[in-house]
This record gives sequence, C-alpha cells and structure tokens, in this order.
Amino acid sequence: MLGLYLSMLDTEDERNLFEELYRKYSQDMYAIAFDILNNQADAEDAVHQSFLKIANNFTKISSIPRNKIKAYIVIICRNTSLTLYNQNKRDSKHKCQLNETELVDDSFFDKESIDDLKKAIRQLPDMYKDVLYLYSLQGFSAKQTASMLGISVNNVRQRVMRAKQQLKKIL
Repeated sequence: MLGLYLSMLDTEDERNLFEELYRKYSQDMYAIAFDILNNQADAEDAVHQSFLKIANNFTKISSIPRNKIKAYIVIICRNTSLTLYNQNKRDSKHKCQLNETELVDDSFFDKESIDDLKKAIRQLPDMYKDVLYLYSLQGFSAKQTASMLGISVNNVRQRVMRAKQQLKKIL
C-alpha cells in the first residue's frame, strides 16, 4: 500500500516525509481505529482511508510543524474511523432508538457569559470535561461518545447531567 500512497505525491521530499510518517504512525493509527471499530478489517480500511486523505492533502500537512503532525494524523484517523463506524451502524439492521432526555435545563447556561462558562468548565474533573467536550460541544451522540471514551451510554448521560449540575453550582 505504501507504494500507492507514494505514487500520489509529487516530489521526492514529500515521498520521504510521507514514508517516515507512515512507518512511524501506522500502528498507532490502527490501534485507534480498532478501538473505535472493534473489527480488524474495518480498522484496516479506516487506516487506508486516512492515509489516502493524508496523501491527497499532503501539501497542507507537510507545512504543519513536526511536533503537531501526530495530533493531526490522530484526528484524521479518529474521524475516519468514526465515519466508518456510523456508516456501518446505518447499514446494519439493528437500529437502536435512544431517548435523549435532558435532566438539567440548558437555558440556564445561555444566560452566562462564555468566559465564565469556560472558567467553570476548567474547574470540572476530567471525566466530566471529556464528556461535555465530545457530547455537548462536538455534537457526538451519546452512543458515539460512549464508544470513544469506553463507557456505557447511560454513563455518558449521567456524566453530562452531573457536569451540568456542577456547572450550575459553580456559576
């Protein structure tokens, strides 16, 4: 596969950097994809699709400072894996209907300034910050958030509720 990706690049310098990134991060990318997809074939597909995206946008990626490239590659792989996960779920016959109930009124937070809210969020324990970031700010479903964090859907809902309650107290 490496030959396919390298053939997509224009210069020898790009090929050398891409090969270095491939050898350095392909195993990490596979681990990330497998954690999300729980399937070897799907994880390999996600890594392949991620490297295709990287090769197609390599001019932009090669301009990123070396110390930040890993984060960018991880994000590409994670998002590709999540997209594949969602496609697989849509295609499957087993669709779960989840009732997303709000236990704390969100309108309370509309009244507070953004800066105050950011300060309050920083005071929360990490387990609440992570859930709020993925579920509330990034817009992932409870099921997706649960999968990413390795917890149950009910646990996601519980943490969101508790985080909102703590934010309400702080604010």
